[in-house]
Amino acid sequence: MARRRKISEEFRFPEFDEKDFIRKERRNTKVVILTFIFGLIIGAISQPLWSGMSRGIRWPLIFLFAISMIPILYRILMALEDLSDYTRKNWFTTYASYLLTWLTTFIILINPPFHDETPPIVDLVVLPAYQEPGGSVKISAYITDNSGIDDINLSLRLPNQDIIYLPYTRNGSIYTWEFENAQDLLGNFSFTLVVKDRNGNKKVENGTFWYCEDAISLAYPENGSLVKNLTSIKFKVKELSKEGFRVFYLVNGREVNMSKRDDFYETTPVYEGWEKGKNVTLQVMAEVIHYFYDKKVNNTVVDSSTYVFLTDPKDNLIGTERSPEIKGLPSPGSKRITPGFEIPLIILSILIILLWKRRR
Repeated sequence: MARRRKISEEFRFPEFDEKDFIRKERRNTKVVILTFIFGLIIGAISQPLWSGMSRGIRWPLIFLFAISMIPILYRILMALEDLSDYTRKNWFTTYASYLLTWLTTFIILINPPFHDETPPIVDLVVLPAYQEPGGSVKISAYITDNSGIDDINLSLRLPNQDIIYLPYTRNGSIYTWEFENAQDLLGNFSFTLVVKDRNGNKKVENGTFWYCEDAISLAYPENGSLVKNLTSIKFKVKELSKEGFRVFYLVNGREVNMSKRDDFYETTPVYEGWEKGKNVTLQVMAEVIHYFYDKKVNNTVVDSSTYVFLTDPKDNLIGTERSPEIKGLPSPGSKRITPGFEIPLIILSILIILLWKRRR
């Protein structure tokens, strides 16, 4: 008995309900707008709440606050629109859009120009930390603030306990105070730098420096000694700066760098400027350097003592070599960019992409 052939049914596309499609698109657009507005409102409310909280706990608390608003968003949307066909994916996208809108608004509002509670940034250096009588000390600081600087004040306490206030010179964001020590006082000097921004935030920096007669001193041989081309002449130099500094001397108009070995700075009469068979006079100095990014600040320590050495008249190698090069000194650096509105812009871009994908 032959099998009956099944009659194949022709495939038909489901009927497209244009009115229902337009209704859902309008509804979804309305949900997106309401979610965005809700995120803006909660972000604006979060700023004063965050400002009034303790620093140690406000970040987790404000995030919990934003999370706790999700049920309210749900009730608002359900009351205004029929979302019974919404899936978990739809709700996840809605909540993610709300949180991103809230976070973007919140980050913008807790940063300048809308809000500023951070003190000014102060990068301070003292050049040098030890100075000889007759020299000056520079106190330099790189000072910046988001809202602008309102007041800068530096007070200096002298060894005799007198307090003076120094004027400053300015080069962009670099402020420099120079103390001349006209009275040639010796001992410890302490200072306090107070910087206030336009919102009343304050930054205080303290520091010290010394005036003494042995910032640079001869260690070996004795002043006035007979020296040859390989005689090691050693100087003891205090820590003039936390960074590398250059110790050198002038001899017959020539500048000769000293090399550091162990705890001493050394030289020999072999370098150009020395002459055989003469009393050679040395003026020893040190250059201290600091860079605020690409801006150089420097000062010089001049030994208050003068040194004279008698050179061997038969030593033909005296004064025949060039001054050694010094490595490891401070050098210019590039500025580090502090994140500001870049983060909110990135977050906002992510939000726009998510919303665009959701519409598709």
